[in-house]
Amino acid sequence: MKTKYIAIIIGLLIFFQSCDKIDNPIKDNVLVWNNRKIVIYDFTGHKCGNCPEAHTTIKNLINIYGEAIVPIGIHCTYFAVPNDSSSNEYTYDFRTDIGDYLGGRNDGMGFYGEIYLPCGLVNNLSVENISVKETWATQAAKYISTYPEFLIELQSEVEADKISCTVNTVTNIENNRKLSLVAFLLEDKITQWQTDYSAETRDIENYEHNHVLRAGFNGAFGEEIKSDNNISTIGSEIKKSYTLDLSTKWDIANCSVVTFVYDTDTKEILQAEVVHFNE
Repeated sequence: MKTKYIAIIIGLLIFFQSCDKIDNPIKDNVLVWNNRKIVIYDFTGHKCGNCPEAHTTIKNLINIYGEAIVPIGIHCTYFAVPNDSSSNEYTYDFRTDIGDYLGGRNDGMGFYGEIYLPCGLVNNLSVENISVKETWATQAAKYISTYPEFLIELQSEVEADKISCTVNTVTNIENNRKLSLVAFLLEDKITQWQTDYSAETRDIENYEHNHVLRAGFNGAFGEEIKSDNNISTIGSEIKKSYTLDLSTKWDIANCSVVTFVYDTDTKEILQAEVVHFNE
């Protein structure tokens, strides 16, 4: 199996040591990464004044682990409700049907119950795994050097008014898991308002929102692609293809497709892959 090495600058760890102790597999300032990617759901909202701290947590994780971190920003709850058109602030609508279903809209509750922003999920979709940003670093560190049981080959393209993607899930380590597959569309570099309690001016007009969930190709929890506990042998493949209607609300040049496979029973995310349209 292919192994990559990520150079770690000790200074980057200061942030995490201040909020959470990490048991990282770092030796001689070098971290061994075996190509397993880590998905982080960031439940957020443009009116949530503490949410920029969670965005910073994700940025720091990316600074350390690079492409191993796959963040997904899910705008939800009353903190994501836009102002009406008579206002000059916070009129942009980041919400999606999936975000509403998972995190709730207005005063209602979503699949994960009554959540308090910012919060998130690190490589597991179970309700019990909802966590605060201070724990994300330690959770990510537990996965970073483990070998992936699966690899994902992902292709995506834009044709006319459709976005298509083909996902090939390849067994990398023999196992007997039941599997489900999720495919999302994300967008980066959306410049809009954001409340930030730590900023000198709490209402920031030109805040850059990244990893924003725009739509799903196959629903909030995807679809089951292996329904039994039969052994998956090394090299075995499961191929799926999806299409999504293109929206004029998205800047496709800043969009990416994210897919990940997870254990249907335990909800552990086993591998992820990303395709950026600007690459």
